[in-house]
Amino acid sequence: MSQKVDRNQTIEYLIKYIPLFHKIFFRKVCSNKPPRQHLQLLMYIKKDSGKPMRYYGQKLLISNPNMTALADKLIKEGLLERQTDENDRRIINLMITPKGKEFLEFHKRNLKKSIIKQLEVLEDEDIQKLNDSFEEIQKIFSKLDD
Repeated sequence: MSQKVDRNQTIEYLIKYIPLFHKIFFRKVCSNKPPRQHLQLLMYIKKDSGKPMRYYGQKLLISNPNMTALADKLIKEGLLERQTDENDRRIINLMITPKGKEFLEFHKRNLKKSIIKQLEVLEDEDIQKLNDSFEEIQKIFSKLDD
């Protein structure tokens, strides 16, 4: 006989720990950095380049007008460029520029340095537990990602 899993407890954990995770690792680090959405968009485009603007907006849960404004800012800074779709000239695809890749890598290195400093207070055993937990979370979350 199997026990029924309490999905409500899972929801409570997600509601509690996702903001806490962000607060501990990113809010302090990114207070004077580019907005999180800028970096997220650059990461998505670097990973999956040449998709329509609408595609990235859906990934980031941003409306089309807000996505256009965000892309315009990054294009103006030389981090992204627009390309007309070869098959349908009405569709605008986004590409990351070399400057955008450098910008993203720079901020990624700084974020890593900051997180390393924050993790220094943990023992190796705690770090290993975190690594094991994140591996499990990654396996589970990969089932949820579309």
